[in-house]
Amino acid sequence: CQRPATFVFPFLVKREERTSLLLIDFRTVEIYLVSGTMCQRPQIKEADKVTIPVVPTVDNKKALAPTHSRERNTSYDLFIFMAPALMWWATPVIPIFVTGIARVICTHLMLTLHYIFVDKDNYYNKLSQKQLKREKDDYLVGTMLHMWAQVGLQIMFPSMFFCDPSHIKTAAMHAFICHVAIVEPLYYTVHRWLHLIPQMKKMHGFHHLSINTLPSTSLVQNFHEHFVYIATFGPAFFVPWLFTFKMHWTIVAAYLVLFDAINAWGHTNVRLRHPIWNHKYSPLRYLFYTPEFHLGHHAYFSANYGLFMPIWDHLLGTYREYKKPDIKLAPKNKQDFVFIGHNGGFGHFLTCPEFSVYNVYDKYRRTFLPLEAEFLIVHFFVSIARLFMKCYKCSRFLVNNEKVARIICTVRSPWDFGSPKSYNAMNKEIVELMKDQHKTCGTRLFGLGNLNKMKQLNDGGSVVAELVAKDEYLKDKNIRVWTGDTMTSASVYNQVLDIPNLTEIFYIGATGKIGAAVISKLLKSRPDLKIKIFSRHHAFKHSNISYTDDLSDIKKYKVVLVGKILSPRYYDKAFAGSGSCETRFILGYTVP
Repeated sequence: CQRPATFVFPFLVKREERTSLLLIDFRTVEIYLVSGTMCQRPQIKEADKVTIPVVPTVDNKKALAPTHSRERNTSYDLFIFMAPALMWWATPVIPIFVTGIARVICTHLMLTLHYIFVDKDNYYNKLSQKQLKREKDDYLVGTMLHMWAQVGLQIMFPSMFFCDPSHIKTAAMHAFICHVAIVEPLYYTVHRWLHLIPQMKKMHGFHHLSINTLPSTSLVQNFHEHFVYIATFGPAFFVPWLFTFKMHWTIVAAYLVLFDAINAWGHTNVRLRHPIWNHKYSPLRYLFYTPEFHLGHHAYFSANYGLFMPIWDHLLGTYREYKKPDIKLAPKNKQDFVFIGHNGGFGHFLTCPEFSVYNVYDKYRRTFLPLEAEFLIVHFFVSIARLFMKCYKCSRFLVNNEKVARIICTVRSPWDFGSPKSYNAMNKEIVELMKDQHKTCGTRLFGLGNLNKMKQLNDGGSVVAELVAKDEYLKDKNIRVWTGDTMTSASVYNQVLDIPNLTEIFYIGATGKIGAAVISKLLKSRPDLKIKIFSRHHAFKHSNISYTDDLSDIKKYKVVLVGKILSPRYYDKAFAGSGSCETRFILGYTVP
């Protein structure tokens, strides 16, 4: 919904990304961009208002040095992860895989817990798709490199990993002492060195591209920097072994898993403001860091270099107090809109942020199984889920920086949508979901997504609307049920009204549901508007409506509505041999 912008395109049909709609461009055309998600009349000028706080971002292309991989090929990651098994003949590989798998599980567990308990309802702290893609490519690289390093160390120094189990307790104590006495000050020194301009450009700048962090941002490093950290953290178990020749792989594994968890803790958005953490006389202020201590490092760059113990920054004058800004959020039960979605198969499970935040922008994935087999497996798991949950709630988000919305999915599988005997129960569940959300959050506005509004289930939502009208609790609550067609119809209708001096339009695809709704509204509000419909089927009988089966008539109209996809050859034929073109505004809402 913008002012007309002039684009010069060849004669073509151009499909924008999913959030936009089909735009048909005839030579030089001024286009109103139409969004199928708007349902209010667009405002050309709006008063200034408070929006989401702007966080400075980093230009990746400028910040990345040649040593960084902008588009790392991740196709071989599983092979790289499993490759240490090829060394089974030279050293035991089970300890290597136990360590690696435990670290991966720990990382994903931290991501899941952080999303559920910290970020899920924080509709301001949203990360860009670019950052998630970059971090996803690199956050497990360090774990795989450490597995390969362990292969080499086990071959060269087997006694570092396989001492008598009776010495494990003593070895663990020695590792802890060496971490505090050696690793902490060594890391502080190395970290300051990494912030010198040459190293920052070559290596450490890659980590600092993430201004807003996730727990796993702690693992996102430049490839060469991982080797620096192997040398920095290795003394925790190398030094005890060097002096006592007693160290065990379980200590190494536990150290690395705990290290990952505590390192991830420092990249969370948890705020600890109790004096026990922050009072100047509290030992914890100096001996164990809070997330805001390390987030201060990401904010200031030249402060708070310490690993897990801030004492070195306090002693060496690099400590700076930092408090992550408190953003006033709406109450947790604030929901102006609820979009009722559903599961679409196995691929949807993989994109749930509880499974992995990094997958939320991924394309729908298929397995090697037939689609029917996938749906049957999903139906099995969904049936189990129905025993202990009524719905699945996604994170809240903002609409227009004002209204709080949420997607809530019914616990149904694609298999259910192909089973007519389930339809009555499914419609009742949708109404029950509306009732629950109104009782807990006062929500009145609901949207039905995809299969939840299919004709066989509820005739495009009509059955749901009837059930709402009959429900003793909901019938007088002014509940509104919308679908994507409703929103698109409202958007197109309001934008047509805002075109100045409009007296006639040419309409392609007017006989569909959206077209019928738009025309009905236009005829009531603009009785002087003439509508020419490209169709052989005369669906409407009205003095202001005429029909044509000759697409070349489009050249006579300045405003064209496109609600149906036509092959480019139709337009080639319609404009063949034509000179000037009267068409100046095109409103397209087609979705392939």
